[in-house]
Amino acid sequence: MLTDDRALTRIPCGHGPEFALPVAAGMKVYRGSIAAVCQDGTLVQAAAAAPPSPIVGIAGIARHGQDNTGTSNVYGDQTGAGDVWCERGTWALPFDVAPTWAAYGKPVYAVDDETVSLTQTPEGGSAREQVGTFAGLDAQGTAWTYLA
Repeated sequence: MLTDDRALTRIPCGHGPEFALPVAAGMKVYRGSIAAVCQDGTLVQAAAAAPPSPIVGIAGIARHGQDNTGTSNVYGDQTGAGDVWCERGTWALPFDVAPTWAAYGKPVYAVDDETVSLTQTPEGGSAREQVGTFAGLDAQGTAWTYLA
């Protein structure tokens, strides 16, 4: 799981709508993290252990961090239940196991808020949320995931 903001590389492309959603009470979302939307319309980190209501899908990549834990010693716009815009598109997200072109177009699942996998349900684990699809590899071997 992320412990700080990060910057991701992105390929501009067409995608679905984007929404700003409030971060759930007791939760923190980092810039560049994979953010999941809950049934109550709040955001949490993908694969959050105890979301306030069931996770219903992946909202996208958080544009900025927001701390709604109530324990932050930083005050300002990024503290409290503020809204976070989540972007969609094609992103260089780290995989748990490096994919090959054989996986092109296959579903990609959230391991946590920073890592993705081609495995939906790991052995002995629970089903993961689909983040998007495997878009391919660039000339340097970087894997790209399309979030529609």
